[in-house]
Amino acid sequence: MTKNNEVATILFEIADLLEIKEVPWKPIAYRRAARNIETLTQDIEHVYQTQGIQGLQTISGVGAHIAEKIAEYLRTGTIMEYKRLVAELPEGVEEIMHIPGLGPKRAKVLVQRLRVKNTKELRAACNSHKVCKLAGFGEKSEADILRGIALKEEGKDRMLLGSILPVARELADHLRQQGAIEKIEIAGSIRRRKETCRDIDILVTSKKPMHVMNYFTQLHEVKHVLAQGKTKSTVILDTGIQADVRVVQPKSFGAALQYFTGSKEHNVALRTIALRKGYKLSEYGLFDKKGAYLAGKTEKDVYEKLGLSYVEPELRENTNEIAGAQKQILPKLIPYASVKGDLHMHTTWSDGNASTEAMIQEAVNQGHEYIAITDHSPSERIANGLNVKRLLQHKKEVEQLRKKYPMITILFGSEVSIKADGQLDYPNEVLKKLDWVIASIHSRFKASKEEMTKRIMVALENPYVNVFGHPTGRLILSREPYAVDLEQIYARAVENEVALEINAFPSRLDLSSTNIRKAKEYHAMFVINTDSHAPDHLRYMELGIAQARRGWLEAKEVLNTLSVKKFIHKIGYK
Repeated sequence: MTKNNEVATILFEIADLLEIKEVPWKPIAYRRAARNIETLTQDIEHVYQTQGIQGLQTISGVGAHIAEKIAEYLRTGTIMEYKRLVAELPEGVEEIMHIPGLGPKRAKVLVQRLRVKNTKELRAACNSHKVCKLAGFGEKSEADILRGIALKEEGKDRMLLGSILPVARELADHLRQQGAIEKIEIAGSIRRRKETCRDIDILVTSKKPMHVMNYFTQLHEVKHVLAQGKTKSTVILDTGIQADVRVVQPKSFGAALQYFTGSKEHNVALRTIALRKGYKLSEYGLFDKKGAYLAGKTEKDVYEKLGLSYVEPELRENTNEIAGAQKQILPKLIPYASVKGDLHMHTTWSDGNASTEAMIQEAVNQGHEYIAITDHSPSERIANGLNVKRLLQHKKEVEQLRKKYPMITILFGSEVSIKADGQLDYPNEVLKKLDWVIASIHSRFKASKEEMTKRIMVALENPYVNVFGHPTGRLILSREPYAVDLEQIYARAVENEVALEINAFPSRLDLSSTNIRKAKEYHAMFVINTDSHAPDHLRYMELGIAQARRGWLEAKEVLNTLSVKKFIHKIGYK
């Protein structure tokens, strides 16, 4: 397993600690480097071992100073500057500053003024209404802190799908190298593509189960062995993730895969159906009342024997999929290879980490027929948003690149911020010069539900808006969605032919699957985008498609599954 996440985490920590000390510029640099390393497809340790500090500096956002810190961590497992910064903190700040929505500076104020030393003491201070009496906080801040504490505790043992899925796949690939394994599948919530997952479950078939167990527990990625048996072993990986491997009989593989994929609620519903038919369903198979084996070699066999059509793993949450399977009316979910264009990406013109050409090259490599370059608008100062002059300069660059890359259709657009009054960040005379406009909320997240709804409704009336970007503004495990009446938004978007974005970036996955299903009821049109800030990010399209599948979408409901010819006709591009 790579150390990318470890390195990114400690760089984020250093950025926070520098921010507390009010050091200028450095926190931004550390966060930029951390974001790029977090999503790096290469193993940063391998980069350092083969290319040294110079190799680390080839990573976007990593200069000489940060490269030295990374090298220090890879050599020693720590960074002395980090230890020094932590030692200088008042007790409690480091823990409290990681409460979602709080931040390092406000955490320091709370520790100093209330003398709280941990999350437990801060919760007590909130419950006794000591926080709201502090200047600069108030009752709303107190409530927000309590929600942040709950959010932190909820996600304490969970990882983003985008982080844990590559680890699970890498582990499965390592296990495949064991010649005794005949069949292998990742199960659990990862297979259902839940937004966050707690651990890794892998099922295998083998005639030599002890060989598999020994091989698994001795992998170099294994930090601790919690249990080792003849057919099941549990370990803690060097990433801190718990992983289970089970060896099952070939005739039980389908039943076991169904059982260990879950969800628990879906499995209970299936067992109830089995009991009504006089059967018994378990991870070992489906049996009649006399104990005779009926099915279990494949999942489809199990569902078919129960009188159900096959239920795709992404749907197994006991949210009416059983009823649909009984009536044979489940949707034909959007296939993973069906998206033909990525319509939200950033370059070094704003806050991206690669040139426009590098993003285009990667899109070509990915096989896309079309893309949209959509850097930020001017009010996003922290993201180096483009004023009109720079926007038009960027437009000229894209026009030149179109000539160089005739094999792909390149739209020039912008992710345009929605202002507090609902107006867009560029005037209409500028917007009409763009091929593609994403309207997004980037500020005033704590506005009231009424204010936010009105603000977005106004923006959706703009005739140049093509897409409403990351529609709830959430950041999974770190920021809750803003308050908004989404049903009004869905209706207005449909009325004005504005697509709803399913943002595939791992920390967003916005809309949620629940919200996708509700918007589907309004006959909304969707667009799945990666919101890429680096070439590596384009691979996140898979996560967005998984989210669409969890939201019961079919390909025909997603605009960018259209061929380039049909797509440009649909949007009126010339």
